[in-house]
Amino acid sequence: MNTKNIFIYSSLALGVAIAINNGTAFASEPVTPIQHVIVVIGENVTFDTLYGAYKPTNGQTINNLLSRHIINADGTPGSNYGAALQRKGSNPTEKYTVKPKRGEAYSTLPQPFQTGMLNPATFQFLDSTIDPRFPADLPNGPFQITKYVPYGSANSATGDPAHRFFQMWQQTGGNNLNHSLFTWVATTTGIGGDNTTDAPVPGDAKQGGELMGFFNMSQGDAPLFNQLAKDYALSDNFHQTIMGGTGANFFAIATGDVAVYNHDGVLATPPANQIENPNPQVGTDNFYTQDGYQGGSYVNCADAKQPGVRSILSILNKNNRASNCEKGAYYLVNNYDLPFNVDGTAKELGADKFVLPPQTVPTIGEALSAKAVSWKWYTAGRDTGDILNDDLYPLVRASVDAQVPTTIPEPNRTQIVDANAYSTAQGAIYNTNGDPHNASSNVVNTPALREHLKGMETFLNDVNNETLPEVSFVVPKNLISGHPGYSAPALYELFINNLVNAVQSKPALWANTAIIITTDEGGGYFDSGFIQNLDFFGDGPRIPFLVVSPYAKKGYVDHVYHDHASILKFIEHNWGLQPLSSRSRDNLPNPITSTHAYRPDNQPAIGDLMSMFDFSVKN
Repeated sequence: MNTKNIFIYSSLALGVAIAINNGTAFASEPVTPIQHVIVVIGENVTFDTLYGAYKPTNGQTINNLLSRHIINADGTPGSNYGAALQRKGSNPTEKYTVKPKRGEAYSTLPQPFQTGMLNPATFQFLDSTIDPRFPADLPNGPFQITKYVPYGSANSATGDPAHRFFQMWQQTGGNNLNHSLFTWVATTTGIGGDNTTDAPVPGDAKQGGELMGFFNMSQGDAPLFNQLAKDYALSDNFHQTIMGGTGANFFAIATGDVAVYNHDGVLATPPANQIENPNPQVGTDNFYTQDGYQGGSYVNCADAKQPGVRSILSILNKNNRASNCEKGAYYLVNNYDLPFNVDGTAKELGADKFVLPPQTVPTIGEALSAKAVSWKWYTAGRDTGDILNDDLYPLVRASVDAQVPTTIPEPNRTQIVDANAYSTAQGAIYNTNGDPHNASSNVVNTPALREHLKGMETFLNDVNNETLPEVSFVVPKNLISGHPGYSAPALYELFINNLVNAVQSKPALWANTAIIITTDEGGGYFDSGFIQNLDFFGDGPRIPFLVVSPYAKKGYVDHVYHDHASILKFIEHNWGLQPLSSRSRDNLPNPITSTHAYRPDNQPAIGDLMSMFDFSVKN
């Protein structure tokens, strides 16, 4: 993304804004019966973690832990358990490598940790220590979580696996044809040492074998997700767009691209402490030198001399893949805070702020507005009702009230309590990275575009009043997002159940709607599916993906290779939009397969979701 591209991006956005303000955009009509698309995005679970024990109906085939005999239906190791055997690794090069040397197998998995888990009584994070609910002798491979932590119980949260960019490349080797280093990489790197609290240190990455856990649909886990797959269409070949975590993947969902460091729209070099360095620290095998949520996260991937870059580029070169890395561009491959507050004011930038600069990368919102296609991005926590009506709010307010001195005169004291309670609760509820249009200076600084950024209260009102826009993106509250640590898939499942029921209770709305259900990324969990090398940034591991619609193929398991950009491709196909930019992933062709159902012959290629629908008959 050179300076010329930055200028093109800014000019494109200016043209969109002028068209909106002048009312010159003409509405595009959908080319399929789908008049409303609702994209629901939860958090952090791979396909095998959730659907690893799913049994399809109607003679459908599936690629999961159960079908590959890695596990049995009762959750015990299957006849092919060795395909998921975890091994210890080593790095003889003293430089980052995507392919560490594989050594002996673990005798048992390291005991899981409780990293990222909340104390339900205090809402404070627990110390990252061993989770005593799990035994110390777990088998060395996938294990059923619900043998130890009942699904949907009051205390069903489990530890949060590490899920960062260079780590996922190492775990998968890029294509995930050998699955044996998931555990070793996690337990040697953790979430990165550059963090202010509870940070991993060499030899104590605060990670165990939690990433090898799975839920067992054959034993009754995740009953709604199970039933939705039987009633509608499930993909067993849908992938997160970017290796790594939430921030980069949510940004890609909105743009098909990657955020880049800049000063006032011109490419620049980030502060030195914000540049990723995954080379192992001296005296360690694989503990990254500069990596973490308050540290290294930018990568100049066009320069093979930059830390960690050469090993990935060598794989891309071997497979004749372009890197999609512009000269001089530093891309954000992990999580930083977004540059704007909910009210549109700018956040402070700086070497110690770990805030992404405002972006001019074209977004799906701008493209929809340019074609007069109605849209909203609903992120729970944006609306006042999302905060004040949440069960968490009274608890937070009581805690704040106890801390504010009673000597402060009224009404000032109550105003202080209310303001602090609101901001604290909003911080727990609102998924900052799940609101990627809030990274765009074009969207935030154009009132007609920023008006499309709403909360969950607005979404429910729009459904109830049947005023839903043509394209909706829905991001639940953090604590019900399914994110391991502070949430759990059972809570996301309840959210999905309520959302689907709300839409189906409006027959006229339901009749022409497609509800797309997925997650932002796999959360660092194990998955056994093949991964395409599309460019430097990914693809990443498989994640769950459902299409719930009267036009979805009933009980169908779709094998076409898709990723998050496939959602963009479907929206663009349905409403006659062009790809978002010359470099966005929605430019890739649809897969052609002849020899292997899961691996396109014409790589790199991703689908447009059309294979999951049958428009000749309603489900």
